[in-house]
Amino acid sequence: MSEKTEQSAQEFGHQIEKALAGVDRPVVFGLSSGSQRARTPPRRRWPNPSVIRKRKKTFGDRVFSFVVTPVYYLSDPIGTLYDWLVSKLFFWRKRALRGGWGSTAGSLHAAHHTSARRFLVVGRTGLHLVYVGELGSETGWSVTREKVRGIEHLEGEGGTPHKATLRFHFTDRSWGDLVVIGPAWQQMLSQFPATTDR
Repeated sequence: MSEKTEQSAQEFGHQIEKALAGVDRPVVFGLSSGSQRARTPPRRRWPNPSVIRKRKKTFGDRVFSFVVTPVYYLSDPIGTLYDWLVSKLFFWRKRALRGGWGSTAGSLHAAHHTSARRFLVVGRTGLHLVYVGELGSETGWSVTREKVRGIEHLEGEGGTPHKATLRFHFTDRSWGDLVVIGPAWQQMLSQFPATTDR
């Protein structure tokens, strides 16, 4: 690891510790992103982290929002029906999410839909998603360790030393695929039991 990379990792480590202060102590963390196979979450589930600088809204932005926002809410039932149908199709193998947007895995996927840097953090007592931006850091999603049934490495999706697709299984029978960047993915696998439940 180069000196610059090590310094950057330490800086992010401090930001993550700050975000989890009083809640948990980080054990392993790595940059994460949603799988490319995952559908875009409904607009109402998109996070709005306070750590990224927001541009000022113009009059045109407000008019556009007023016109388009109802469309998001009207199209949500169609998306929910689609998700339900896809989950019932036995031949649909290449999925990145099971359980819908209201499940634990679905909320984790939706929490990734932001421009802030996202770090998946395994703490002593839980699994967390921490946002790091220009204005600091904050926790965007959390679940206790007891709610994580296990992690599965999807070897068919690639698994270089620096990047891998991991499938996180939760106690509500939902699962979701996330890409973890950096060597931390191997350490995350050792933190939870291995599982291959479908």
